[in-house]
Amino acid sequence: MNLCIIQARMGSIRLPNKVLKKVNGTPLLLYEIKRVQQTKKIDKIVVATTIDKADNQIEKFCRAKKISVFRGSENDVLDRYYKCALKYPDFKNIIRITGDCPLIDPKIIDATIELFEKGKYGYVSNTGKETFPDGMDIEIFTRHALTQAWHKAKLSSEREHVTQYIRKHKKFKQGNLPAPADFGHFRLTVDEPEDFEVIKFLIKNSKTTDNYLDYISLLTKNPKIMYKNMHIIRNEGLIKSLKNDEKICQIKA
Repeated sequence: MNLCIIQARMGSIRLPNKVLKKVNGTPLLLYEIKRVQQTKKIDKIVVATTIDKADNQIEKFCRAKKISVFRGSENDVLDRYYKCALKYPDFKNIIRITGDCPLIDPKIIDATIELFEKGKYGYVSNTGKETFPDGMDIEIFTRHALTQAWHKAKLSSEREHVTQYIRKHKKFKQGNLPAPADFGHFRLTVDEPEDFEVIKFLIKNSKTTDNYLDYISLLTKNPKIMYKNMHIIRNEGLIKSLKNDEKICQIKA
């Protein structure tokens, strides 16, 4: 049984309220959930938001759409995932997707889960080498791996980014799903205002069943749109967290 937890919050510094920004009158978070619902291997979807009052809007949205919602720590996202998973004890495996991926590809989700199941892994992602476009990031891990991380992760980056502890420790058998070619320079995520302009264009000019290659094809035919966000650094939030860890370690030393 596979539980998909989508982390989402309103308090983004770079693009506030991004998950509920609308295109064609529909919030981006709903676009994302509808994409995830197209998968064949996910049994349950839960949106995990924070206890911050700004995220009352996310809870209200989820309840109105009859989408399961959980509220937990704002900064300790690992704790949020762990406690969310505790609410659903029947699910053995956890899929992590972030709420800034409205065009997430359901076929890539299923392929990642299939690799995980066949190889009897503790953790599988399609990130690592980052050959898929930003915005197609998928991780799946066992409940056991999540529990181990929750108990043992100490660094702020490990608590904020959920799977950092798992990825750093070889005791968890790990696998990676690469893209058929290197598409890592494309951005299909929503972190910055420029990203939103690109996503808005893609949604307005595509079908809800299109895949990531359809989006790439559409962008390459419209270079002015494609180049709007290609200057943005990928994983900027994680890079910042890791640098903060280094500063703290240096001070303690």
